[in-house]
This record gives sequence, structure tokens and C-alpha cells, in this order.
Amino acid sequence: MLQAQKQEKDIELWQQVVNNEVAYIQTRQSFFAHCKNRVEALKQALHSPVERGTALRVLDYLPVEERQSLLDDLVDLASVAHADIALCRQVILSLPKIWLLSNIEKSAEPLLQAGAEEEYRRLLELYVELDKDLAERLARRASQHREPDVQEVGKIFSVASDSRVWLQQCRLC
Repeated sequence: MLQAQKQEKDIELWQQVVNNEVAYIQTRQSFFAHCKNRVEALKQALHSPVERGTALRVLDYLPVEERQSLLDDLVDLASVAHADIALCRQVILSLPKIWLLSNIEKSAEPLLQAGAEEEYRRLLELYVELDKDLAERLARRASQHREPDVQEVGKIFSVASDSRVWLQQCRLC
């Protein structure tokens, strides 16, 4: 009897998941069909910790040009640690690689100018996944920084030329 009640509760919980998923899909479709300025709405949501994860998942449904228009915001988010950083990187890396390589340094520059160890570390983690040469340039820049903590980030990367080693070392930092 007790086992049957547990199984019934499990089925009820699963049905709630399914119902909420269907409601989410319908609401997302309505958002795309009727929202007049969805890029601006998503841009604002990216800067709200409560809304950020949903916004990042919804970005997958935007045309590439609209996602590209949010690069500055996405790079800003990728430059600091937070619960959605992996999802943020995933969205950035989903952009066309040639376009991304041509534009990411411009988006990152203001962050690096004012940046410290955190920004350099997080951006190097992203760059390692994007392009080895790009990551090496940033590591050299970090190694020449006036702040010892930033220099250390660049030195760690320089020693770990294999990107998998770098990512493993970063997780330990």
C-alpha cells in the first residue's frame, strides 16, 4: 500500500514536470510571436540573476544576428563567476566562429582594461575553448600586467600549453 502511494506521488510529480514544460514551450512561443523588442527584454533579463538562466536558454531560439547583438553583454557575464557561466559560454561559443573571433576582443577590451585576476581568468577559460592563439595572446597580456595576481594567471596558462591542463588547473583555482 505504502509503495503504491509513493509510486503514485512519483507519477504525480512527473506529470507536473511535463505540464510545466508544455506551459513553458507555449509561453516561449507566445513571447517570440508577440514581444515587440525581445532582444531588449532578454538583454535586461541577462543582468538579473533570477532571470539569467532562462534568458540564456531562450537565446538558442533567436536568429544568429540577434544573438550577435548581445555579445557585449554575454562577454561581460562570462568574465565573472556565477551559476550560469557555463551556459553563458555555451551561448557565446554557439556564435559563428569566424565572426566571434573578429569581435570578441573588442567586447572584452573594456573589461580587461579595468579588470583584475577574476576577469582575466574567466576570459582565458572562455578563450581556451574558442581559439588557442586568442588564449595565448591574452595569457601574454596577463603575464605583463601590473598586478601580480593577473600575472600569475598568465603564467599558469603559459606553463599549461595543453588547454585541457589549463582548464583542469583553473578549476583548482
